[in-house]
Amino acid sequence: MDQPTVTREKIVQGLRRLGLEGGEAVMVHSSLSRFGHVDGGAEAVIDALREAVSPGGTVVMSALTVTPAFVAAHVRAARQGRIDREHPVFDVAETPTWAGRIPETFRRQPDVIRSWHPSHSVAAAGPLAVELVADHHTSAACGRGSPYERIAQRDDGRILLLGVGHEASTAMHGFEQLAGLPYVEHPEVCRIPIRTPEGGTLAETRLHVFHVQRELGRLEGRYISAAAETVTRIGAAPVRLCRARMLRDITLKALEQDPWALVTPRGRRTWQQMQATGNVLDPAARSIPR
Repeated sequence: MDQPTVTREKIVQGLRRLGLEGGEAVMVHSSLSRFGHVDGGAEAVIDALREAVSPGGTVVMSALTVTPAFVAAHVRAARQGRIDREHPVFDVAETPTWAGRIPETFRRQPDVIRSWHPSHSVAAAGPLAVELVADHHTSAACGRGSPYERIAQRDDGRILLLGVGHEASTAMHGFEQLAGLPYVEHPEVCRIPIRTPEGGTLAETRLHVFHVQRELGRLEGRYISAAAETVTRIGAAPVRLCRARMLRDITLKALEQDPWALVTPRGRRTWQQMQATGNVLDPAARSIPR
């Protein structure tokens, strides 16, 4: 089947139809391939996003680099009171993100700034960029004090899902962090070497627990019913625009009622096994990693 061709103009029209009016602070998660054929590729999508939030808006994208091996190394080091210097240093300017072609293209653009968090950095462009990314390396990965929380605190904060669902939204893990759920992040504060445009320094942060399976789209019906989320289609891609503050409040209420609301039965069993063995780094291993 032939894929539809999507242009920058069609993307802008779709985003306006969805509810972007200009001036918003928008956290974007995306899949380029889900659109079909995009005339101009990732650059065209980025240009459309910038136009859709103009005038005065700010575009933000996750620039994730986190891996299970990275987390395990630094958590083990923190437990032993040392700093791990063996794993590759996070370089704010150079380390690529695995979050997709659109965010990787975006973070390389000359007016884009990147936060210094070594596992969950974001890239941002616009009037609020500096404010949103400030001091991320000394805050939670995506919870309190992070750019994700700062967007959710704003009346004009939005989460835009281009061709992806809530499963791809890092902000959902941020809501879990705000709820204080034990299976979200390791309690140890890790001191992690990073390389920044201002020279080398240490990030001090808690890192995420891997292996606990989620179903982050489970509450979507509530979001739509509360008018916190609108949905359209651009090309072949489903596109969701969410009011970040409303999404946060609905999610936190659900997690207060049921802390397992976003965790699958398998994920709950995995966490219980991790707790029983004392192994929260590699549940498949027979012994506790040191």
